[in-house]
Amino acid sequence: MTKERVDVNSIDWKNVLPLYVQDDKILSGKWGPCPFCTGSSTFRVVWERRGKGGSGWYCAKCGTGADLVSLIHEVTGKPLPELYDELREKRYNQGRAPTTFIPKIPTRPEKSPEEQRATLRNTWESSLPFTEDSPVWKYLSHRVPGLRIEWLGPDVRYHPGLTYRNSDGKYKGRFPVMLQRLVAGGDKLARTLQRLYLTPEGQKVPFVDEKGKSAAKKQMPSPDGPAGGSTRLNNAVSRTLALTEGSETGFAVVAKHENKIEVRSMLDCGNLSRADIDWCRYDTIFIYADRDREQEKRALKGEDGEGGVIKIRPGEYHAGILAEKLRTMGKRVIVIASVQEGVDFCDIWKLQYERRAQRLAERAVRQQEKERLRQQAQEFRRAA
Repeated sequence: MTKERVDVNSIDWKNVLPLYVQDDKILSGKWGPCPFCTGSSTFRVVWERRGKGGSGWYCAKCGTGADLVSLIHEVTGKPLPELYDELREKRYNQGRAPTTFIPKIPTRPEKSPEEQRATLRNTWESSLPFTEDSPVWKYLSHRVPGLRIEWLGPDVRYHPGLTYRNSDGKYKGRFPVMLQRLVAGGDKLARTLQRLYLTPEGQKVPFVDEKGKSAAKKQMPSPDGPAGGSTRLNNAVSRTLALTEGSETGFAVVAKHENKIEVRSMLDCGNLSRADIDWCRYDTIFIYADRDREQEKRALKGEDGEGGVIKIRPGEYHAGILAEKLRTMGKRVIVIASVQEGVDFCDIWKLQYERRAQRLAERAVRQQEKERLRQQAQEFRRAA
């Protein structure tokens, strides 16, 4: 007799998985150690998978994911036939105690919220203002042409040396860091700090993540996360505000406007849509939206999508959420979206700056030639 097939996507995994596996991070759906590899913060349970339905897991280091049956099999060591029989007959773990997950590599204990806040405060207080010979200014002045050091704002500083550890917790050394402080409206303390690790020569450190992408940027652990906090990149005060996702795009906006408008960076597009800023200080808000690759997202109430899923470009989508909110407050909002996928305003500004410099150089040559001809004409008249 053929056994009935188990529909794993119809199982209420939020209630079933805790009967098999005991681990706070796994059950919370937060990033943590992977049961299948040595990744220390690359694995998470996804309770509602887009497109596929049901629950599953994903690991950035493994570069793959699957349903939760494979996770239970890996953690408990229970044979798959026995496991499927239990799921089919709803005899979940047969009443036994759940198995405690033991990571393949030891993980450092998490700091308490008070300890995390103390670390944020101490790190910021031990940082320094930018100097022209510092690695962070070497990096920024090369990356953002036309930017001036005297324009920099109060939420960006330089730390001469912070410890760098990779995703497995392995110590890689101490490096100069550009620190960004994210502060929310009404707060005096940082919600979190963003670190950009650099070499003494002013280049990004050469470390990469499990996907081969640069891992020079790291956000410091904090109780609240960014939570809508923003980094004030320049010292201009104006009724016009420009918001960007990343700081380099923001510094390019500062350079373009020659520090005539206030510019804040929001770290990423998700935090951009949650921006917690004292909006009464501004009349006009420019929102710079990155043109990201299309992604599928579960449709929210009021959003039309096939099978409950819509396709979005995250940067433009989250910029639109914030713009709609600000317009209901009576603000003048202009969303500036990049026209090319993967190209942000910092890239565009470098081209604009080069063309501007070329035009100015050509104008100077014409002026010199004009002056030469004028002087030559004067000499001819005197000779006559």
